[in-house]
Amino acid sequence: MKKTGHIGNITGGCMIATALFIDGLQAFFTFILIGPFINWLISFFAYLTFWLWFTLNGVKFTKNPKNFFMLNGGALCEIIPILANLPAWTLTITTLVITNKLKIVEKVVKKTNPLKKQNV
Repeated sequence: MKKTGHIGNITGGCMIATALFIDGLQAFFTFILIGPFINWLISFFAYLTFWLWFTLNGVKFTKNPKNFFMLNGGALCEIIPILANLPAWTLTITTLVITNKLKIVEKVVKKTNPLKKQNV
């Protein structure tokens, strides 16, 4: 597996679907009143899963503080009991995937920028 820092469409979709599943599972456990006792454990394993998944795809958390604070902010939202009812994992992972896609688009636009070739 190449570590290019590029998340493909299928991988990004699987990440977002996994985040939706985790948030749905946590909502279900909250609904049946065992959520406060078990959701922190689910959030811990979700954090490790997504950190490993992004790292294996070449997304750097140490070199890019925005990625670091985004992932840790989502995990912090899931630890705080009042905020744990929000779909924080889905929002966090969707934002990280879209941010990664925008970086790739930005690189392509910089390479093919027609204004760079003209004398203005």
